[in-house]
Amino acid sequence: MLELGEVIVNCADVSVYYGDTRAINNISIDIEKQSITAFIGPSGCGKSTFLRTINRMNDTIDSCRIEGRVKVDGEDIYAPSVDVVPLRAKVGMVFQKPNPFPKSIYENVAYGPKIHGLSSNKDQLDEIVEKALTRAGLWAEVKDRLHDSGTGLSGGQQQRLCIARTIAVEPQVILMDEPCSALDPIATSKIEALMSELSAEYTIIIVTHSMQQAARVSKRTAFFHLGDLIEYDATDSIFTNPKEQKTEDYITGRFG
Repeated sequence: MLELGEVIVNCADVSVYYGDTRAINNISIDIEKQSITAFIGPSGCGKSTFLRTINRMNDTIDSCRIEGRVKVDGEDIYAPSVDVVPLRAKVGMVFQKPNPFPKSIYENVAYGPKIHGLSSNKDQLDEIVEKALTRAGLWAEVKDRLHDSGTGLSGGQQQRLCIARTIAVEPQVILMDEPCSALDPIATSKIEALMSELSAEYTIIIVTHSMQQAARVSKRTAFFHLGDLIEYDATDSIFTNPKEQKTEDYITGRFG
């Protein structure tokens, strides 16, 4: 039996369809607050699709529809009354490819707090920007060039800038969709160390193709296969003593 502390994300009987094709099959999972949970599985198994149900990013795809219930901090995020703009501040997302805005480093981080009215003057905004960049481990590297373009940074720095942009609006949950797949090993290790630090304050859910990364950073791991959630357990258990044959076959490299 998987023991969880306080649950912040609760998904019950979630199915996702693209037109007539069912991509996710009736998945139920609880995610613990202030921890790192990894979603692993072969390409096309539904892990990124499922991740995107947690901040309604699938809403942007016309043919996509969702059944079941997703609650974040007790709120049904698919209820008709829910506004996706504040939801996506509460549940931030970091993508596979770093995607800074074509603006200055400062404006990349300040954008969200401005939109959501989190600062009432320039001094407050400066403080939010510095705090977010510091938390993202980037302040020392960029503090003297805040007005340079964010797109001029290295790949690893750009991804940390995107993380700073996400945490500037004080989310509760950060979704990361293969955040290191475009980065070199040194940049990857910096992002992994950063994730471990941030999990003291935020709930992090990461989709990763790298089983080594899941083993290094996560407390719990969910294994997906062909749209099904096959197994969900403490990461150590998944990698050393999986209960399901499919999980063992994937981890030992028999398929995937």
